[in-house]
Amino acid sequence: MRTHITGGTRRWTGWILLLLLAAPAAGAHARQAEDALPSLKIATLELPTQDDAQWQQRRDQVLQLLESMQPDVIAVQRVQQNQGRNPACWLATRLRYSCDFVTADPPSQPLRHGSAMLTRLPVTDDAVTLLHPPGQFSAAGMLRVKLREELVNIYIARLRPEPDDAQIRRHQTGDLMTWIGATSDGLPSLIAGDFSADIGELVGSTPGFQPARKNPGERVDPPSLAGAARGHGLDVLFQVKHFGGIRQDSIKLPASEGDPNAMRLGTMATLRLQTPESTSAP
Repeated sequence: MRTHITGGTRRWTGWILLLLLAAPAAGAHARQAEDALPSLKIATLELPTQDDAQWQQRRDQVLQLLESMQPDVIAVQRVQQNQGRNPACWLATRLRYSCDFVTADPPSQPLRHGSAMLTRLPVTDDAVTLLHPPGQFSAAGMLRVKLREELVNIYIARLRPEPDDAQIRRHQTGDLMTWIGATSDGLPSLIAGDFSADIGELVGSTPGFQPARKNPGERVDPPSLAGAARGHGLDVLFQVKHFGGIRQDSIKLPASEGDPNAMRLGTMATLRLQTPESTSAP
């Protein structure tokens, strides 16, 4: 028996064929749109001090590792600057990045404590504030960088007060969030830091931000903190409404003949900016 295809059936068949043909094209367009969004690689790490024998022996290897990973921004915690020199800015000079040293110590003080922000991106603005109660590493910094045509705020903070009292920690975190609210200008913002709070407290005290490191139990702390680190550790917090996480990489040097221990430096987050049309630079 011969089957007759009516006009209505033909129309439905045509629509189904069009939908089947359109689906791959729509998927390709979505992937192209996603690929067009700018991504940002930001490393958070800690280096040995300038006079540390390990730094003298392995700093060229650290430089080569960072050259291969090509972070857009490097946030360095617990930097000690002696007579105007520190390991972070040594790296910046050789990487051809800018280097901003963030400290609460006066310039007249020979040994100064703080953090450093390195970037290969154009910087349009920077700022520093003090988190209370003040301490050796209680200065927080901000860089506003241009990522393609978009402006992004990078904040750096060490939320690991001494003594590490929960009330002091909450006070410093509250100071940081208030400062971000006053200086972000509604632009996408990240916090590169070292956090002694556990993940539950960290997420609760930084509303709108999420840790880039998916597994809070993963050890990414550098040797100087190994065995003594508490809480979440080194990470990047990103605003969920502005960014999506792509990947997370540990930054470490393997054991060598001269140094039998792996040198754990920190972590690098690769994030994608989600809303470029609402954050365009003027």
